[in-house]
Amino acid sequence: MLLVVPLTVTAAGVALFWTGLPSALPPCPTYQFGHFYCPGCGATRAAAALAHGNIPLALRQNCAVVVLPALALLFYLEQVFKSFGKSLRFPLIHRPAFLYIMLGLWAAYAVLRNFIPALAPV
Repeated sequence: MLLVVPLTVTAAGVALFWTGLPSALPPCPTYQFGHFYCPGCGATRAAAALAHGNIPLALRQNCAVVVLPALALLFYLEQVFKSFGKSLRFPLIHRPAFLYIMLGLWAAYAVLRNFIPALAPV
């Protein structure tokens, strides 16, 4: 019963993206008024690209929308196995250095996408 609500919301979100909702969304106000890409610019279009199964386009729109759910999936898998009494551990994601490197890469990406056209959302 606890999974019904999250699964319903997820299914509704995928259905909305699948039917073309992002084309009807207004432009990003940060880009429209400030003329720079914020760290979240392209996230909605990236989620829509993921819903359509287009991973390269999703990475081009906003790579955090692809990378962060993948990391969350690894943490989730560890918890599922732990709840069944099994041991599954991805040691790399638990190292503080890994988290700092990921944060640094994300910050660099957020800044550089304003200066390198290949990193900007389409």
